[in-house]
Amino acid sequence: MSRRYTYSTCLNWGGDVPTAEIEVTVSFTVSPGSPESGRFGPPELYDPGSPAEVEDIRVESIDGRSVEQSPGLLIPILEKLEDLHDELRDAMLAEAAERDVADADEAADFARRSRIDDALTGAA
Repeated sequence: MSRRYTYSTCLNWGGDVPTAEIEVTVSFTVSPGSPESGRFGPPELYDPGSPAEVEDIRVESIDGRSVEQSPGLLIPILEKLEDLHDELRDAMLAEAAERDVADADEAADFARRSRIDDALTGAA
């Protein structure tokens, strides 16, 4: 099962002077992609790799309310998310990477504190 991340953003309609602004929270998963390989071997072994991809985007809330409370906004929001695909995808991938780094830091802190506690209490 893939890890789900959340991302909140404000979507605007109407050009330079927005006629509508809606705060949206979405959840998503990330497919990590693959690195380039076979670069120095025979050409038939070359693989250009693939970038990380955002997958399974779900709208979780609209202006702080559940999606069920604003069903008429779901289609325009999904269309807007599709229009912003590249910049939104980059922002969502950055959010996922930041969350992963924060979780790794937290796990390292917990392990360090556990080793200190074990040393102080004499536990093996």
